[in-house]
Amino acid sequence: MKLEEYGKENNSIIVMLHGANFVHCYGRQYSLANSFHIIVPHIMGFGDEAGRIFYTDTCCAELVNMIRSLNKKVLLVGFSLGAQLAFKLVSEYPELFYSAIIVSPWLNKTESSLAEAMKMNEKQFASFKKKWLCNIIGMMNGLPREPRKKFVHQMQNVKIDTIRNSVNNGITFESEPDFAKVPIPIIALAGEKEPKEVMDSVKRMAEINPNCRCEIWDKAAHNIPPMFAKRFNQLILDTVQ
Repeated sequence: MKLEEYGKENNSIIVMLHGANFVHCYGRQYSLANSFHIIVPHIMGFGDEAGRIFYTDTCCAELVNMIRSLNKKVLLVGFSLGAQLAFKLVSEYPELFYSAIIVSPWLNKTESSLAEAMKMNEKQFASFKKKWLCNIIGMMNGLPREPRKKFVHQMQNVKIDTIRNSVNNGITFESEPDFAKVPIPIIALAGEKEPKEVMDSVKRMAEINPNCRCEIWDKAAHNIPPMFAKRFNQLILDTVQ
């Protein structure tokens, strides 16, 4: 598994799980490496791991092995697909983390919503194969210049089966019943302009686990890490140990 690491000389570790396609969605969080050791794994099927096809269970097993190898509890941050993976990891392996920030997860899926999301993502996949359009998409998603160049290059290697598997990843409230008893502090975060299912997901997380608090940010859409970086970075600083 390819890892982006920043601030390796620092003791406190933050593991950041990126969204589908956007390995560098945390580009505006890398400044936190002045004080913390930031690790961004390239989720299988994306980034420099685009030669492989994404499978939820295999991906989670790789992430667990990597985090265990650190030999200390870490702060887990996840966005979008990374948020869904983070939800699964804290539910099944809470002993690996001292806290988690889970941003824009989609956990209350239906057959119709999955079909709609699949159609949208397959259409977006075709757009990513056009480098000029891929660059514009990266810009619209708030990627800084250098990470955007990497993004355009990496997206040329992503497979359609990875997109399909990452959408229909099997991670739901029903698949992770142990989330209700996860003992660590969790912040579930979404933007007020996100789909209702995403906002309902973070609200339900807080409803079923007393250690989880929910925040819905005004004016935010599915873009909190890059577009609301100042506030998001402060939230991380308030959470990290």
